[in-house]
Amino acid sequence: MQKKIFLVFIGFLFISQTGNAQADTILSRYKQYLLGTLKPEADVKHLIAAMDANGQWPDINYADTEKANWKNLIHLKRLRDLALAWAKRSSSGSQDPQVWKTFSSGLNHWLDKRYKNSNWWHNEIGVPQYMRDIIILVKDNLTAGQLKPALEVMAQHRVQENWVGANLTWSADLGFHYGALTGNTKMMELCRNLIVKEIRISTEEGVQPDFSFHQHGPRLQMYQYGAAFLKDNIRLAWELRGTTMAFPEEKVNILINFALKGWQWMARGINTVPGTMDRSASRVNALTNAALLDLVPYFITLSPKNKAAFLHLGEIQEGKGALTGYRYYPYSDFAAFHQKDFSFFLKTISSRTLATESINSENLKGGLLNSGDAYLIRDGHEYFNLMPVWNWANLPGVTAFSGADKVNRKAFAGSVSDGKTGMTAMDYQLESKDKSKSITARKFWASAGKQVVCLIGGLQGSGITAAYTTLDQCRWRGAESINDSWIYHAGFAYIPIEQAKINLHLTTATGSWKAINASETDAPVTEKIFMPVMEHTELKNGKAGYVLAACKNPKDAAKMAANPDWKVLRNDKGIQAVLFNEGSLMAAFYQPGELQLPDQQRKISVDQPCLVLISKQKIWLSNPANSVLKVNLSVNGQHKAVGLPGDGSSIELVF
Repeated sequence: MQKKIFLVFIGFLFISQTGNAQADTILSRYKQYLLGTLKPEADVKHLIAAMDANGQWPDINYADTEKANWKNLIHLKRLRDLALAWAKRSSSGSQDPQVWKTFSSGLNHWLDKRYKNSNWWHNEIGVPQYMRDIIILVKDNLTAGQLKPALEVMAQHRVQENWVGANLTWSADLGFHYGALTGNTKMMELCRNLIVKEIRISTEEGVQPDFSFHQHGPRLQMYQYGAAFLKDNIRLAWELRGTTMAFPEEKVNILINFALKGWQWMARGINTVPGTMDRSASRVNALTNAALLDLVPYFITLSPKNKAAFLHLGEIQEGKGALTGYRYYPYSDFAAFHQKDFSFFLKTISSRTLATESINSENLKGGLLNSGDAYLIRDGHEYFNLMPVWNWANLPGVTAFSGADKVNRKAFAGSVSDGKTGMTAMDYQLESKDKSKSITARKFWASAGKQVVCLIGGLQGSGITAAYTTLDQCRWRGAESINDSWIYHAGFAYIPIEQAKINLHLTTATGSWKAINASETDAPVTEKIFMPVMEHTELKNGKAGYVLAACKNPKDAAKMAANPDWKVLRNDKGIQAVLFNEGSLMAAFYQPGELQLPDQQRKISVDQPCLVLISKQKIWLSNPANSVLKVNLSVNGQHKAVGLPGDGSSIELVF
């Protein structure tokens, strides 16, 4: 009996020692990750000189109550910078007594005050995250009187098993490391299992079947919540590799595909657009949140077979090269068209996705986001930090009227693509807040070669006499050229398809971040704005169109306008269609109908609303309403019954 008890004791001891060894390995790897990826945001010498006798920095408002950008977190961020400088051997502050004295004083201040915010997120996630990093960087140098209360602050985290997406990842990640720091193997296992379970593909919040990312309902939140989900999980997978708690291969593959098939396509390098970010587009520097270069080595370690793909991703993030092709994300109503010289991004909305949100006093003017806003990026300077001075009634690509408040979501909104080119169409309705004014239209964007053909058909107005479409609203960089039939600016041409009145606004505008996000600074921001606006005065089945094209110079723009690579075949309430010179045909059928081609010998007909793309004897179809649909298609007298999938994806046919 005693021998049996002894053997059981030895077994428990072995398990305990194994668990402690794994925890030490994981914590050591996390410290290595912090030292390898974190870059101090503040000058260490300045932090030392500026701290007062109470362990505070006078420039921080410690009574701040902002729910979003809570200023008290700056204190913890600076403590982490000091801890990083102390722990990093290559740092000038490594093992510097002055660095440690300043850090220790600032840490003691926080541990004494235990600041709290009315927004739960800061108390349960933001603050514990900083404290976790601080503890892991300098744990061996903390006194017992510092380590114990520091762990108590970290213990403010709360793991809720019913949470989803980034919130679940944040909280369980904290619980996991708290368990590792306190020797609680059961907590580590519980949190690890919750994290692994959340790495899944579903139509609930999180990674979607098309590798876009949703949070707060069906809203595209790629580089806010999606960033936390991807970056934290890749780091965790790297920390746990080779241990008994390692992530299963299929879970790692989801993260790999999320990065390669979703993340990198919704940005040009590190530069993204407001349509991918929802309310966080109102935050300073948000449009470079697609940066992923620091994580490339970790991706490669986890997935050596994808080394070439991640090295290419890294090159693009450094501005060397670009993706090419067309990708659309039917679960998020987002399309991206990449070419060597530019990228085009389009965010539409449907009855399946939600309008932009404004919570915690963020995104105060962005009510028209996700309403067909479209962006051209060449080098990333076009829209970066331009949001404070934007005229938010004139979002790029949006068709609106004075007093427009929100878009009404319709089922018909989607894309069709062959992977190289593609087209998006949207049944469009915009109304005023009291619903006394509105416009309806069919909107269409066809992307091929160097251009995007944008059509507005069946335009109807109610309670208004005029409407407008903003072709762009970007940073004015000078050297613009204007002609009766085109406008050139900063590498792009804006070409009306038929005679139209375009008001070109070249202005210097002043605003503040606080006007769009209450937690940001109210310091004035002044920028130069380039904004061409097309007027619509015919609001009874009116139509209009324009082309966005990449051009080297005004001469190139003039040549393209004089010898267009496209021909508009139809632009009305029933059908919108464009034929490109290289042979691609793109058509949106909003109702059953027939499309005659210019040679009068070929025609296409369908008996159901759908989207059609024809190129080189191949046909791609999709149902933008995202429901299973049977379409009887006729091309030049050949008939075929086609079953379209219910997820809005394109299927390929050969005639």
